[in-house]
Amino acid sequence: MSVPSTSETPWSLFEWMATGVATFVASVATFIWRLLRRIDRLEAAINQQRLDFDAAGKASETGAMRLDQIQADHYRLRATIGALPTRNDLRDVEDHINERIDSIVARLDRALEMRGN
Repeated sequence: MSVPSTSETPWSLFEWMATGVATFVASVATFIWRLLRRIDRLEAAINQQRLDFDAAGKASETGAMRLDQIQADHYRLRATIGALPTRNDLRDVEDHINERIDSIVARLDRALEMRGN
């Protein structure tokens, strides 16, 4: 079997040059198209990261505000607890009330004895 030979004409050189230029242009166009797609994906990823960063910032700001509120409540509670009477104070009040009740009972006893006489 023989391979058919192609004749060397000036058009064949022009065809090779046209094919090379077309291939080069197509390659450059494909490269630019892929590059633009990558840039779009990167831009979308950056926008998503920006949104995530903003959301995280808002969440941390809310958490910081909540922490400040918890600390304020804690110190207010400590001040309130500090103002409450201690066990010793309550025992002293109880003793004082018992003394007053004993004193009133003693007066009533005396008043009843005086009436009875």
